[in-house]
Amino acid sequence: MTVYFPLYYKDFKCIAEKCRHSCCVGWEILVDNDTLEKYESLGREDILLNINGSEITLCEDGRCPFLCADGLCRIISELGESYTSQICREHPRFYHRIGDRVEGGIGLSCEEACRIVLSSDSYCDFCAFAHSPEVAEETDFDSISHRNFIYSLLRDNGMSYDKTTKLIREEYSLKTPIHTEEEWNEILGELEYLDESHRKLLAFREGGGEHYEIYRRFLAYLVFRHVSVADCYENLRARIGFCLLLAELFEGLTVREDMTFEEICDIARIISEEIEYSEDNTSSLIFEFESAL
Repeated sequence: MTVYFPLYYKDFKCIAEKCRHSCCVGWEILVDNDTLEKYESLGREDILLNINGSEITLCEDGRCPFLCADGLCRIISELGESYTSQICREHPRFYHRIGDRVEGGIGLSCEEACRIVLSSDSYCDFCAFAHSPEVAEETDFDSISHRNFIYSLLRDNGMSYDKTTKLIREEYSLKTPIHTEEEWNEILGELEYLDESHRKLLAFREGGGEHYEIYRRFLAYLVFRHVSVADCYENLRARIGFCLLLAELFEGLTVREDMTFEEICDIARIISEEIEYSEDNTSSLIFEFESAL
């Protein structure tokens, strides 16, 4: 089966040692069985000693023990990329299956992916980049048509961003807030965080920013990643509510007109890292909408 990626995917390449927020620091790193067998067949005890079950044991500072001081991976340097675990080879790529179609994307927790996604308007243009052994499945719910409708609004340059989000809310009956900003801040404060300093950062604030084209791309990314996998209309509405919630949070955290593109990308990266990349946090926020709608 063919895997389709947004057109901007072709521009992605890991920047390795140039990355300021390495995915080799602070993240759980799992080792798949095939990769583990490779290390065992090579007799690489120096590697195996740093693996506990199916997980790499991180150093006290949260760094992967195979991350060198120059920011490069020792396993790649000595053995090649094919000897890294699947999660290391694939990050920040993600995949979802929609009926007979498999789609992939690049997640905003990666700073280079963030730069590409938030600077590109090709989010609704797809190309085949890979193949998957996945088997096609029948589906009774057409989430892609809803996604394409939202994309058509986001691509309408004659419509303001505020008008666009208003129309999305009206179309999916999301006009009435299910919580006040104060209540949302309380909910956000109770989520799990990789970096405790982000617990205070991720909160709704008065006013909104004016980086509207970036907001469109951020929302389009959220819709692609989270709305595409909706399995029924009720779940679709909850997921759209979740996307609009994060988009509003992002807007409120980028109110300074003199913010650089790099600073804006860093806010998006933190939102993605702390909320999107936690299944528990994502599920918890979507559930808030499912319970209220």
